[in-house]
Amino acid sequence: MAITAVGATALALAAVAIRNRFFSGTYLRFDTMFGKTRVYQVSDDAGRSVRLLEVGGIVQSGTYVDDDYTDLVFEYLKRYDMMFELGKPIEHVCVLGCGGYDYPEHLIAHYPDVVVDAVEIDPAITSIARRYFFLDRLIEEYDTEVTGRLRLICADALEHLQQPGPLYDAIVNDVFDAGAPPVHLTTEEFAQAVHARLAPGGLYLTNIVSPLEGPNARFLHEQVALLQSMFDQVDILPCATDEFADADNVIVIATK
Repeated sequence: MAITAVGATALALAAVAIRNRFFSGTYLRFDTMFGKTRVYQVSDDAGRSVRLLEVGGIVQSGTYVDDDYTDLVFEYLKRYDMMFELGKPIEHVCVLGCGGYDYPEHLIAHYPDVVVDAVEIDPAITSIARRYFFLDRLIEEYDTEVTGRLRLICADALEHLQQPGPLYDAIVNDVFDAGAPPVHLTTEEFAQAVHARLAPGGLYLTNIVSPLEGPNARFLHEQVALLQSMFDQVDILPCATDEFADADNVIVIATK
């Protein structure tokens, strides 16, 4: 078993340089499974319009409001693309926790050989993504209902993994509830379910909001130790805090 720090960069939970973060103009409000939800637009430092999905006061997704809607706004999501640099061919990916479907859309648009199972528990969130985060546009433009490249699955992440199904080349866990992962997705049972649904050489990637050291890093260390107990290698990609968040993002990559 091994754990390796593989790099660092200035990231944060909502790692995008946004002017007028507490935007006071027009926004849309929804009730969802995880609380009050808002959709509103701001501008980044380059003046590009960014539409944000805020759930329970936490920004969880963002999209550019132009033809580049499949480009990722948040830097930490871009780090998941590291899976394509680690030697194993990636053809079937499961994304757990989709929000505005930023990462599934990115995969479909930029990796034409990849098939994505997108698992989101809240149908209200998926409905918002369809209308305001270009999910319906992506489905039409990339003809995913015909090609089968994108499956929208309304389910709890653990329950989905415990069902019979295909083995994945990569599983990406981006599930958050009020800025933290749900407790049942931090257990040995969940880690075992992930391991069981990965193909040989498969990768598990998850974002943990935590410092690297100190008393507040206990959860990170517990999760790394849990993954080390059943995966061949566990790597971490630490990310420093920027001015837009008080928390650090740490990308953990476990290899079967």
